[in-house]
Amino acid sequence: MTPDQLRLVIALAEPALRGDGRAATTLPTNTEVSRRLGWTVTRFNRKLDNVCQKLSAQGVRGLHGGPGQLASNRRARLVEYAIAVRMVSRDDLYLLDIPHIGDDDDDRDE
Repeated sequence: MTPDQLRLVIALAEPALRGDGRAATTLPTNTEVSRRLGWTVTRFNRKLDNVCQKLSAQGVRGLHGGPGQLASNRRARLVEYAIAVRMVSRDDLYLLDIPHIGDDDDDRDE
């Protein structure tokens, strides 16, 4: 994962990471996450696609779009997976407040 890809996953998982773990949380919208990261929605969507493709290639199921698979389900699956395997944790939330730590505009090959 590139630094920007990790920040994307943390931002998507932020409500769950800040919660008490007892109740299901609502995912932030693409617009909310892109604003949180200081990105355009287009940049967010491109990076989300890259993260999902990378993890799908590693065998993670439910991240590749297809007929009947909504993007919200893909995002929920990404958050569920990232928390379950400890890819992200509450300790990572500080990374959201560090501007442009990676700023890797072209992360398709990583």
